[in-house]
Amino acid sequence: MRIAILGAGNGGKAAAADLTLAGHTVSLFEFPRFDENLRDIRDTGGLALVGAGRQGFAKLDRVTTSIEEALEGAEMILPVLTAFGHGEAARACAPHLVDGQTVVLTPGSSLGSLHFYRILEKEGVKADVGIGEVHTLPYAARRADGEIRILLGVKKLWLAAFPARNTPDVLEKFRSLYPVAEPQKNILEVALNNGNPVTHPVPSLLNAGRVEYSGGEFYLYAEGITPHVVNVIEAVDEERLALCRRLGYPEISTLDRLYLTGYSITKASLYQAYRTSPAFCGDFPPKGPDSVMHRYYTEEVSYGLVTWSSLGRMIGVATPTIDALILLISKLHKRDYWTGAKRTMEALGISGMTIEELNAYLETGSN
Repeated sequence: MRIAILGAGNGGKAAAADLTLAGHTVSLFEFPRFDENLRDIRDTGGLALVGAGRQGFAKLDRVTTSIEEALEGAEMILPVLTAFGHGEAARACAPHLVDGQTVVLTPGSSLGSLHFYRILEKEGVKADVGIGEVHTLPYAARRADGEIRILLGVKKLWLAAFPARNTPDVLEKFRSLYPVAEPQKNILEVALNNGNPVTHPVPSLLNAGRVEYSGGEFYLYAEGITPHVVNVIEAVDEERLALCRRLGYPEISTLDRLYLTGYSITKASLYQAYRTSPAFCGDFPPKGPDSVMHRYYTEEVSYGLVTWSSLGRMIGVATPTIDALILLISKLHKRDYWTGAKRTMEALGISGMTIEELNAYLETGSN
């Protein structure tokens, strides 16, 4: 399959290398202002992949800052970006999309596919394009010493399309790349299983002083997540599960999700799940955040906690711990994360719906 991967961060490079070694024809795109991210590939002619799963040197078909070149002939388009890049990616893709292409935001970071869809709609795109999202990256990956190291290939990727009636078609194509993909009811269920807003903001906020003092020598999972910090993480998780319960979706706890996806090796407790995770606290523990302006604060609030709080207000579920995190991180940064938020129910055009209306809209795409 010809694939366009948008974004040359660790996740994008891991996907580009892994899918190339799997026999696919891969174009890797990066926005021109981040051209530096492509320098190592141009210098060496490809990417060296090590760690879990496939290993070897992957020579990519195209490495480019031209979105037109990246999308030409692509059957599958995978934006492997932070949520900050979804809108820009949609606007860049809009003039070049053609019938039959499929876009899967990898990951969607809480309703990213609806955000993407809204922009294509605004840009007047008429091409028949399938759009979906998955709940997380396919890999835990880091770049070091000129190599991409995959620490973990996840065991489950939950996927839905917008509208959900297209999920079977999108899933069939995505599964040819990632057989571990499984369908969920709709993109809102996928959004509520985005683990990052549960796991990242609490220890990042409670260790803000340590993050600033450390000058980058901070390990969120190894030192920032302690038994008492986990108590607050679990409070956030309970509020997320209450949203799932109110919507009639299965309640998958963070402890269960970590185990099912392969991030943890135990279900003894959430603290033990983090502490014994080979991906979080193994031989290559991820370092960071390196500043209190890191995406663990900014992205997870803007594109996770604000979205969930907004949803709770609409469907009558209280989210006091989530609201407190939004308030305190807003105070930490001296900005209001509600102002200009792009993933509230209002911003996404789904405010004022009953639960039945919301689920029906996500299924059909029609009010």
